Amino acid sequence: MGRLLRSKAKVDYAAVTGRYDRYSFISPKKPKRPKIIRINAANGRANAAPPLTSWPPHGMHRDVVYHDDLNNAIGWGVRANNEIFLPFAWLDIHSGAIWQGLEQEVAGLGADAQACQHFDAIAQDMRALLANTRITECVGEAAAATCVLERHPGGNMIWGYHLHSGTGIDQIWEYPQGGGVSHFLIVEAKGPGAGLNFSLFVPPGYSQMEEGWIANHLYSMNQNGHAAGQRIVAAMGMQFVNAHPNYMGASKSYFGLSPASPHKNSASRVYGIVVTAQWRADGRLGYSASQLTQYFT
Repeated sequence: MGRLLRSKAKVDYAAVTGRYDRYSFISPKKPKRPKIIRINAANGRANAAPPLTSWPPHGMHRDVVYHDDLNNAIGWGVRANNEIFLPFAWLDIHSGAIWQGLEQEVAGLGADAQACQHFDAIAQDMRALLANTRITECVGEAAAATCVLERHPGGNMIWGYHLHSGTGIDQIWEYPQGGGVSHFLIVEAKGPGAGLNFSLFVPPGYSQMEEGWIANHLYSMNQNGHAAGQRIVAAMGMQFVNAHPNYMGASKSYFGLSPASPHKNSASRVYGIVVTAQWRADGRLGYSASQLTQYFT
């Protein structure tokens, strides 16, 4: 006698499907996008590196020395007189070594200890920093100081890359005139292809390298005990006022010179210049520079 088969109950598949209609098996959270950081290290060539990708180029300038492997370089980083050092990952993309570098003569550098420290800090950070934007900043800082030493000699660097954190005023150079009088040159350094920053969210006259912007940063440097800023404020006899308290309802205030400030009676002067890095075909780090602007007249 065969096995009895039990009749199967009918399944209402429509009811089963409908039971889960109110549920979603898709996460309501948006997937996180991976954070992409463009870096200058073994896996990348900095945007601010020279456009030449084969080194040394034909007709390389006599003031430039190319080092093809910084891990086995003799004399790299040792300043005999006026040398600056600019390391790059994969400067020569055909090289078997990752790190190569350029050594360049800059007239007058060796006589300015602060400027030497400025360039040494740049060389150190160019090999240690990761962000591409920071490498661009370093190249701009190097080009700006080179411009001042070559085009505006006779000054002493009193504020540079070795002293600041990357924001605000980039460089300050002092030119003593005798009798306690000095002229000051404020330098804004820009990497290759970079330009001045302008914002609609700051008071009129307070965009980068405008007079209000400089006054506000000198006030901040003076308040925070930075000797370079204090030197200008004292030499000019500057007096400040909160010109734009809590601007646009925000917490930030902007300082400017008081109408009663006697700075216009000072024999000292403050000038400004914008310098943008440009690589030359002969391998040198060059620059383009704006005209000098006099402030606080």
